[in-house]
Amino acid sequence: MTRDHFPGPPAPAGRAVLYLGWQREPVESLRRLGADVTCLVTPELRCTAREQGFEGPLAVARDHTDTEDALGALAELGLKPSDFAVVCTEDEFAVVAAAVLRSLSGAQEAAVPTALALRDKAYQKQRARAAGVPVADWVRCPDLDAVRECPIEPPFVVKPPSGAGSQHTWIVREPADLDVAEPRSGPWLVERFVPGEELHVDGVVREGRVLLVSVSRYLHNVIEVHDGRLVASATLDDTDSALAAEVAALTGRVLAALDYRDGVYHLEAFHEDGRLTFGECAGRIGGGLIHETVLAKYGIDLYDEWAAAALGRPSPAAAREVRALKDSFGWVNLPARPGRLRILPGREEIEARPGVVEGQVWAKPGDTIGDHRLGSHLLVAKALVRAPSEAVTREQLAAVAEWFGRTVEVDPTEAADE
Repeated sequence: MTRDHFPGPPAPAGRAVLYLGWQREPVESLRRLGADVTCLVTPELRCTAREQGFEGPLAVARDHTDTEDALGALAELGLKPSDFAVVCTEDEFAVVAAAVLRSLSGAQEAAVPTALALRDKAYQKQRARAAGVPVADWVRCPDLDAVRECPIEPPFVVKPPSGAGSQHTWIVREPADLDVAEPRSGPWLVERFVPGEELHVDGVVREGRVLLVSVSRYLHNVIEVHDGRLVASATLDDTDSALAAEVAALTGRVLAALDYRDGVYHLEAFHEDGRLTFGECAGRIGGGLIHETVLAKYGIDLYDEWAAAALGRPSPAAAREVRALKDSFGWVNLPARPGRLRILPGREEIEARPGVVEGQVWAKPGDTIGDHRLGSHLLVAKALVRAPSEAVTREQLAAVAEWFGRTVEVDPTEAADE
Protein backbone atom coordinates (compact mmCIF):
# COMPACT_ATOMS: atom_id res chain seq x y z
CA MET A 1 0.00 0.00 0.00
CA THR A 2 2.98 2.36 0.27
CA ARG A 3 3.95 4.47 -2.74
CA ASP A 4 7.24 4.55 -4.62
CA HIS A 5 9.88 7.09 -3.62
CA PHE A 6 10.32 10.42 -5.35
CA PRO A 7 10.61 9.91 -9.11
CA GLY A 8 13.15 11.34 -11.53
CA PRO A 9 12.88 14.57 -13.50
CA PRO A 10 9.62 15.16 -15.39
CA ALA A 11 9.24 14.81 -19.15
CA PRO A 12 10.20 17.92 -21.17
CA ALA A 13 6.58 18.34 -22.25
CA GLY A 14 5.42 18.82 -18.65
CA ARG A 15 3.11 21.70 -17.71
CA ALA A 16 4.29 24.46 -15.40
CA VAL A 17 2.58 23.91 -12.04
CA LEU A 18 2.77 25.96 -8.84
CA TYR A 19 2.12 23.83 -5.76
CA LEU A 20 1.45 25.60 -2.46
CA GLY A 21 3.20 23.89 0.45
CA TRP A 22 5.11 20.63 0.46
CA GLN A 23 3.68 17.12 0.51
CA ARG A 24 5.72 14.44 -1.19
CA GLU A 25 2.86 12.25 -2.42
CA PRO A 26 0.85 14.84 -4.41
CA VAL A 27 4.01 16.34 -5.90
CA GLU A 28 5.12 12.85 -6.96
CA SER A 29 1.77 12.30 -8.65
CA LEU A 30 1.95 15.64 -10.48
CA ARG A 31 5.42 14.84 -11.78
CA ARG A 32 4.42 11.34 -12.89
CA LEU A 33 1.84 13.03 -15.12
CA GLY A 34 4.56 15.20 -16.68
CA ALA A 35 4.11 18.37 -14.61
CA ASP A 36 7.06 20.70 -14.09
CA VAL A 37 6.46 21.62 -10.44
CA THR A 38 7.53 24.70 -8.49
CA CYS A 39 6.68 24.58 -4.77
CA LEU A 40 5.86 27.62 -2.67
CA VAL A 41 7.01 26.75 0.85
CA THR A 42 7.87 28.06 4.29
CA PRO A 43 11.52 27.93 5.42
CA GLU A 44 10.75 24.78 7.40
CA LEU A 45 9.03 23.08 4.47
CA ARG A 46 11.93 24.06 2.22
CA CYS A 47 14.25 21.93 4.35
CA THR A 48 11.78 19.02 4.35
CA ALA A 49 11.35 19.15 0.57
CA ARG A 50 15.11 19.02 -0.02
CA GLU A 51 15.57 16.24 2.53
CA GLN A 52 12.91 14.20 0.72
CA GLY A 53 14.65 14.55 -2.62
CA PHE A 54 12.82 17.38 -4.38
CA GLU A 55 15.24 19.21 -6.66
CA GLY A 56 12.81 21.55 -8.38
CA PRO A 57 12.39 25.31 -7.80
CA LEU A 58 11.31 26.46 -4.34
CA ALA A 59 9.81 29.88 -3.63
CA VAL A 60 10.16 30.58 0.09
CA ALA A 61 7.44 32.53 1.92
CA ARG A 62 6.91 33.28 5.59
CA ASP A 63 3.44 31.79 5.23
CA HIS A 64 2.57 29.84 2.08
CA THR A 65 -1.16 30.16 2.86
CA ASP A 66 -1.01 33.99 2.73
CA THR A 67 -1.43 35.50 -0.76
CA GLU A 68 0.72 38.54 0.01
CA ASP A 69 3.58 36.35 1.23
CA ALA A 70 3.10 34.04 -1.75
CA LEU A 71 3.26 36.83 -4.31
CA GLY A 72 6.38 38.24 -2.67
CA ALA A 73 8.11 34.87 -2.70
CA LEU A 74 7.30 34.41 -6.39
CA ALA A 75 8.49 37.93 -7.23
CA GLU A 76 11.82 37.16 -5.56
CA LEU A 77 12.32 34.48 -8.22
CA GLY A 78 11.06 36.73 -11.00
CA LEU A 79 7.82 34.76 -11.23
CA LYS A 80 4.11 35.58 -11.14
CA PRO A 81 0.95 33.42 -11.07
CA SER A 82 0.39 33.81 -14.81
CA ASP A 83 3.67 31.95 -15.42
CA PHE A 84 1.93 28.75 -14.36
CA ALA A 85 -0.67 26.76 -16.23
CA VAL A 86 -1.93 25.30 -12.94
CA VAL A 87 -1.90 26.54 -9.34
CA CYS A 88 -2.94 23.85 -6.86
CA THR A 89 -2.47 22.34 -3.43
CA GLU A 90 -3.48 19.35 -1.32
CA ASP A 91 -2.77 21.40 1.82
CA GLU A 92 -6.17 22.20 3.34
CA PHE A 93 -5.01 25.49 4.83
CA ALA A 94 -3.76 26.73 1.43
CA VAL A 95 -6.83 25.86 -0.65
CA VAL A 96 -8.24 29.39 -0.77
CA ALA A 97 -4.85 30.99 -1.40
CA ALA A 98 -4.31 28.61 -4.34
CA ALA A 99 -7.70 29.57 -5.79
CA VAL A 100 -6.92 33.29 -5.46
CA LEU A 101 -3.53 32.87 -7.15
CA ARG A 102 -5.18 30.77 -9.83
CA SER A 103 -7.56 33.66 -10.51
CA LEU A 104 -4.57 35.98 -10.91
CA SER A 105 -3.07 33.59 -13.44
CA GLY A 106 -5.90 34.32 -15.83
CA ALA A 107 -7.72 31.03 -15.35
CA GLN A 108 -11.24 31.20 -16.74
CA GLU A 109 -12.73 29.48 -13.71
CA ALA A 110 -11.03 30.68 -10.54
CA ALA A 111 -13.48 28.74 -8.31
CA VAL A 112 -12.70 30.98 -5.33
CA PRO A 113 -16.24 30.61 -3.90
CA THR A 114 -15.94 26.82 -4.07
CA ALA A 115 -12.53 26.91 -2.40
CA LEU A 116 -13.99 29.11 0.35
CA ALA A 117 -16.93 26.72 0.76
CA LEU A 118 -14.49 23.85 1.21
CA ARG A 119 -12.78 25.72 4.05
CA ASP A 120 -15.23 28.02 5.86
CA LYS A 121 -17.62 25.75 7.74
CA ALA A 122 -20.33 28.42 8.15
CA TYR A 123 -20.39 29.26 4.44
CA GLN A 124 -20.32 25.55 3.67
CA LYS A 125 -23.31 24.82 5.87
CA GLN A 126 -25.18 27.78 4.43
CA ARG A 127 -24.83 26.45 0.90
CA ALA A 128 -25.66 22.89 1.93
CA ARG A 129 -28.83 23.92 3.77
CA ALA A 130 -29.93 26.09 0.84
CA ALA A 131 -29.76 22.91 -1.28
CA GLY A 132 -31.97 21.03 1.17
CA VAL A 133 -29.21 19.01 2.85
CA PRO A 134 -29.88 18.23 6.56
CA VAL A 135 -27.46 20.36 8.59
CA ALA A 136 -27.29 21.14 12.32
CA ASP A 137 -28.16 24.71 13.33
CA TRP A 138 -25.18 27.01 13.65
CA VAL A 139 -24.20 30.58 14.56
CA ARG A 140 -20.99 32.41 13.73
CA CYS A 141 -19.73 34.39 16.73
CA PRO A 142 -16.96 37.03 16.75
CA ASP A 143 -15.68 36.13 20.23
CA LEU A 144 -16.39 34.04 23.32
CA ASP A 145 -18.69 36.69 24.78
CA ALA A 146 -20.91 36.28 21.74
CA VAL A 147 -20.72 32.51 22.15
CA ARG A 148 -22.10 32.87 25.68
CA GLU A 149 -25.03 34.87 24.32
CA CYS A 150 -25.78 32.78 21.24
CA PRO A 151 -29.36 31.45 20.86
CA ILE A 152 -28.30 27.79 20.57
CA GLU A 153 -28.78 25.95 23.85
CA PRO A 154 -26.19 23.45 25.12
CA PRO A 155 -25.01 20.95 24.22
CA PHE A 156 -23.25 22.56 21.29
CA VAL A 157 -19.83 22.40 19.64
CA VAL A 158 -17.48 25.37 19.40
CA LYS A 159 -14.85 25.36 16.66
CA PRO A 160 -12.91 27.72 14.38
CA PRO A 161 -14.81 28.33 11.11
CA SER A 162 -11.80 27.15 9.10
CA GLY A 163 -10.17 24.65 11.42
CA ALA A 164 -9.07 21.06 10.87
CA GLY A 165 -8.23 17.94 12.85
CA SER A 166 -10.56 18.84 15.76
CA GLN A 167 -8.02 21.43 16.91
CA HIS A 168 -9.45 24.19 19.16
CA THR A 169 -12.77 22.34 19.15
CA TRP A 170 -14.80 21.35 22.17
CA ILE A 171 -18.28 20.41 23.36
CA VAL A 172 -20.15 22.80 25.65
CA ARG A 173 -22.63 20.76 27.69
CA GLU A 174 -23.41 23.52 30.18
CA PRO A 175 -22.61 27.27 30.33
CA ALA A 176 -19.88 26.69 32.92
CA ASP A 177 -17.84 24.85 30.27
CA LEU A 178 -17.13 28.20 28.63
CA ASP A 179 -15.46 29.48 31.81
CA VAL A 180 -12.50 27.18 31.12
CA ALA A 181 -12.40 27.81 27.36
CA GLU A 182 -9.01 28.17 25.75
CA PRO A 183 -7.63 31.73 25.47
CA ARG A 184 -7.85 31.95 21.67
CA SER A 185 -9.34 34.80 19.71
CA GLY A 186 -12.39 34.31 17.50
CA PRO A 187 -14.31 34.12 15.39
CA TRP A 188 -16.01 30.92 16.48
CA LEU A 189 -18.58 28.66 14.89
CA VAL A 190 -21.22 27.42 17.35
CA GLU A 191 -22.96 24.31 16.08
CA ARG A 192 -25.77 22.37 17.68
CA PHE A 193 -24.40 19.05 18.95
CA VAL A 194 -25.44 16.14 16.74
CA PRO A 195 -25.73 12.77 18.52
CA GLY A 196 -25.18 9.47 16.79
CA GLU A 197 -22.26 7.71 15.12
CA GLU A 198 -19.86 9.64 12.91
CA LEU A 199 -19.14 8.42 9.38
CA HIS A 200 -16.53 9.61 6.92
CA VAL A 201 -16.84 9.42 3.16
CA ASP A 202 -13.88 9.57 0.78
CA GLY A 203 -13.71 9.48 -2.97
CA VAL A 204 -13.48 11.15 -6.35
CA VAL A 205 -15.72 13.58 -8.24
CA ARG A 206 -15.15 14.51 -11.89
CA GLU A 207 -17.23 16.84 -14.02
CA GLY A 208 -19.80 16.80 -11.22
CA ARG A 209 -20.15 13.00 -11.29
CA VAL A 210 -19.18 11.11 -8.14
CA LEU A 211 -16.93 8.24 -9.28
CA LEU A 212 -16.02 6.73 -5.93
CA VAL A 213 -17.75 6.67 -2.55
CA SER A 214 -15.89 4.90 0.26
CA VAL A 215 -17.87 4.92 3.53
CA SER A 216 -16.23 4.23 6.90
CA ARG A 217 -17.43 4.41 10.50
CA TYR A 218 -15.25 5.94 13.22
CA LEU A 219 -14.63 3.85 16.32
CA HIS A 220 -15.39 7.00 18.34
CA ASN A 221 -16.62 10.35 17.11
CA VAL A 222 -13.53 12.40 16.30
CA ILE A 223 -14.24 15.16 18.82
CA GLU A 224 -13.81 12.54 21.57
CA VAL A 225 -10.06 12.63 20.92
CA HIS A 226 -10.10 15.42 23.52
CA ASP A 227 -11.25 12.81 26.04
CA GLY A 228 -8.36 10.53 25.09
CA ARG A 229 -10.34 8.30 22.71
CA LEU A 230 -8.73 6.71 19.65
CA VAL A 231 -8.97 8.26 16.20
CA ALA A 232 -9.72 5.24 14.02
CA SER A 233 -12.27 3.93 11.53
CA ALA A 234 -13.30 0.86 9.54
CA THR A 235 -15.07 0.47 6.19
CA LEU A 236 -18.69 -0.64 6.25
CA ASP A 237 -19.74 -4.21 5.49
CA ASP A 238 -21.90 -5.16 2.51
CA THR A 239 -24.74 -5.67 4.99
CA ASP A 240 -24.81 -1.88 5.39
CA SER A 241 -25.40 -1.33 1.65
CA ALA A 242 -28.61 0.62 2.29
CA LEU A 243 -26.79 3.03 4.60
CA ALA A 244 -23.92 3.33 2.11
CA ALA A 245 -26.41 4.19 -0.65
CA GLU A 246 -27.99 6.91 1.50
CA VAL A 247 -24.54 8.32 2.31
CA ALA A 248 -23.63 8.31 -1.38
CA ALA A 249 -26.80 10.26 -2.20
CA LEU A 250 -26.07 12.78 0.56
CA THR A 251 -22.49 13.14 -0.70
CA GLY A 252 -23.64 13.91 -4.22
CA ARG A 253 -26.03 16.58 -2.97
CA VAL A 254 -23.35 18.22 -0.82
CA LEU A 255 -20.72 18.30 -3.57
CA ALA A 256 -23.28 19.80 -5.97
CA ALA A 257 -24.24 22.42 -3.38
CA LEU A 258 -20.61 23.43 -2.99
CA ASP A 259 -20.15 23.37 -6.80
CA TYR A 260 -17.19 21.07 -6.27
CA ARG A 261 -16.97 19.25 -9.57
CA ASP A 262 -13.42 17.96 -9.95
CA GLY A 263 -11.11 16.49 -7.34
CA VAL A 264 -11.03 14.29 -4.27
CA TYR A 265 -13.12 14.84 -1.16
CA HIS A 266 -13.33 13.93 2.52
CA LEU A 267 -16.83 14.32 3.97
CA GLU A 268 -18.19 13.62 7.44
CA ALA A 269 -21.77 12.96 8.48
CA PHE A 270 -23.67 11.73 11.53
CA HIS A 271 -26.08 8.80 11.54
CA GLU A 272 -28.75 8.26 14.19
CA ASP A 273 -32.05 6.39 14.06
CA GLY A 274 -31.90 6.10 10.29
CA ARG A 275 -31.26 9.83 9.78
CA LEU A 276 -28.17 11.40 8.25
CA THR A 277 -26.94 14.88 9.13
CA PHE A 278 -24.17 16.51 7.13
CA GLY A 279 -21.14 17.55 9.19
CA GLU A 280 -18.47 19.06 6.95
CA CYS A 281 -16.58 18.47 3.71
CA ALA A 282 -13.01 19.13 2.55
CA GLY A 283 -11.56 19.06 -0.96
CA ARG A 284 -8.57 16.94 0.01
CA ILE A 285 -7.55 13.43 0.97
CA GLY A 286 -8.52 12.55 4.53
CA GLY A 287 -5.96 12.03 7.26
CA GLY A 288 -5.00 8.91 9.16
CA LEU A 289 -4.51 6.08 6.67
CA ILE A 290 -7.53 6.92 4.52
CA HIS A 291 -5.44 6.99 1.34
CA GLU A 292 -4.05 3.54 2.15
CA THR A 293 -7.50 2.22 3.09
CA VAL A 294 -9.07 3.33 -0.21
CA LEU A 295 -6.09 1.95 -2.16
CA ALA A 296 -6.39 -1.42 -0.42
CA LYS A 297 -10.19 -1.66 -0.63
CA TYR A 298 -10.77 -0.27 -4.13
CA GLY A 299 -7.38 -0.17 -5.85
CA ILE A 300 -7.79 3.59 -6.32
CA ASP A 301 -4.84 5.90 -5.59
CA LEU A 302 -6.40 9.14 -4.35
CA TYR A 303 -3.18 11.10 -4.89
CA ASP A 304 -3.14 10.13 -8.55
CA GLU A 305 -6.83 11.04 -8.77
CA TRP A 306 -6.15 14.40 -7.15
CA ALA A 307 -3.26 15.16 -9.53
CA ALA A 308 -5.26 14.14 -12.61
CA ALA A 309 -8.08 16.48 -11.58
CA ALA A 310 -5.65 19.34 -10.85
CA LEU A 311 -4.08 18.97 -14.30
CA GLY A 312 -7.38 18.45 -16.11
CA ARG A 313 -6.42 14.90 -17.08
CA PRO A 314 -8.89 11.98 -17.25
CA SER A 315 -9.60 10.16 -14.00
CA PRO A 316 -7.72 6.85 -13.67
CA ALA A 317 -10.78 5.44 -11.88
CA ALA A 318 -13.05 6.32 -14.81
CA ALA A 319 -10.91 4.23 -17.16
CA ARG A 320 -11.76 0.93 -15.47
CA GLU A 321 -14.44 -0.78 -13.45
CA VAL A 322 -13.97 -0.11 -9.76
CA ARG A 323 -14.52 -3.21 -7.65
CA ALA A 324 -14.31 -3.27 -3.88
CA LEU A 325 -12.79 -6.17 -1.96
CA LYS A 326 -15.28 -7.81 0.37
CA ASP A 327 -13.03 -7.51 3.45
CA SER A 328 -13.20 -4.53 5.76
CA PHE A 329 -10.16 -2.27 6.08
CA GLY A 330 -9.51 0.09 8.95
CA TRP A 331 -6.84 2.37 10.35
CA VAL A 332 -5.86 3.77 13.71
CA ASN A 333 -3.69 6.68 14.82
CA LEU A 334 -1.40 5.39 17.58
CA PRO A 335 -0.61 8.09 20.15
CA ALA A 336 1.79 8.22 23.09
CA ARG A 337 1.61 9.92 26.44
CA PRO A 338 3.16 13.41 26.57
CA GLY A 339 6.89 13.42 27.25
CA ARG A 340 10.14 12.21 25.69
CA LEU A 341 9.94 8.93 23.79
CA ARG A 342 12.26 6.27 25.20
CA ILE A 343 11.01 3.06 23.57
CA LEU A 344 8.89 3.03 20.41
CA PRO A 345 7.80 -0.11 18.53
CA GLY A 346 9.08 -0.26 14.96
CA ARG A 347 7.13 -0.83 11.75
CA GLU A 348 7.91 -4.56 11.73
CA GLU A 349 6.61 -4.96 15.28
CA ILE A 350 3.37 -3.16 14.40
CA GLU A 351 2.90 -5.27 11.26
CA ALA A 352 3.36 -8.45 13.31
CA ARG A 353 0.14 -7.74 15.23
CA PRO A 354 -3.00 -9.70 14.25
CA GLY A 355 -4.72 -8.28 11.18
CA VAL A 356 -2.22 -5.48 10.58
CA VAL A 357 -1.18 -5.21 6.91
CA GLU A 358 0.78 -1.96 7.16
CA GLY A 359 2.47 -0.03 9.94
CA GLN A 360 3.92 3.46 9.85
CA VAL A 361 6.15 5.14 12.44
CA TRP A 362 6.10 8.93 12.59
CA ALA A 363 8.47 9.56 15.48
CA LYS A 364 11.70 8.20 16.97
CA PRO A 365 13.14 7.65 20.46
CA GLY A 366 14.27 10.96 21.91
CA ASP A 367 11.44 12.99 20.34
CA THR A 368 9.36 15.10 22.69
CA ILE A 369 5.65 14.37 22.28
CA GLY A 370 2.80 16.74 23.09
CA ASP A 371 -0.65 15.87 24.39
CA HIS A 372 -2.50 13.89 21.72
CA ARG A 373 -5.82 15.05 23.17
CA LEU A 374 -5.27 18.46 21.55
CA GLY A 375 -6.09 17.21 18.04
CA SER A 376 -6.63 14.20 15.83
CA HIS A 377 -3.39 14.88 13.93
CA LEU A 378 -1.14 14.22 16.95
CA LEU A 379 0.30 10.69 16.84
CA VAL A 380 3.54 8.73 16.75
CA ALA A 381 2.52 5.75 14.58
CA LYS A 382 -0.32 4.32 12.48
CA ALA A 383 -1.66 0.90 11.61
CA LEU A 384 -3.79 -0.42 8.74
CA VAL A 385 -5.88 -3.52 9.45
CA ARG A 386 -7.69 -6.01 7.19
CA ALA A 387 -10.36 -8.40 8.44
CA PRO A 388 -13.40 -10.31 7.12
CA SER A 389 -15.88 -7.88 8.71
CA GLU A 390 -16.14 -4.40 10.17
CA ALA A 391 -16.73 -5.85 13.63
CA VAL A 392 -13.49 -7.85 13.56
CA THR A 393 -11.60 -4.89 12.08
CA ARG A 394 -12.77 -2.71 14.95
CA GLU A 395 -11.67 -5.33 17.48
CA GLN A 396 -8.22 -5.59 15.91
CA LEU A 397 -7.80 -1.81 15.72
CA ALA A 398 -8.57 -1.55 19.45
CA ALA A 399 -6.24 -4.47 20.18
CA VAL A 400 -3.25 -3.05 18.32
CA ALA A 401 -3.80 0.31 20.02
CA GLU A 402 -3.96 -1.34 23.45
CA TRP A 403 -0.74 -3.28 22.73
CA PHE A 404 0.98 -0.16 21.41
CA GLY A 405 0.02 1.81 24.51
CA ARG A 406 1.55 -0.88 26.74
CA THR A 407 4.71 -1.14 24.64
CA VAL A 408 5.66 2.48 24.05
CA GLU A 409 7.60 4.04 26.92
CA VAL A 410 7.77 7.77 27.60
CA ASP A 411 9.81 9.74 30.10
CA PRO A 412 7.85 12.67 31.56
CA THR A 413 9.14 16.18 30.87
CA GLU A 414 8.48 19.38 32.76
CA ALA A 415 6.27 20.63 29.92
CA ALA A 416 4.23 17.42 30.00
CA ASP A 417 3.75 17.68 33.77
CA GLU A 418 2.34 21.21 33.64
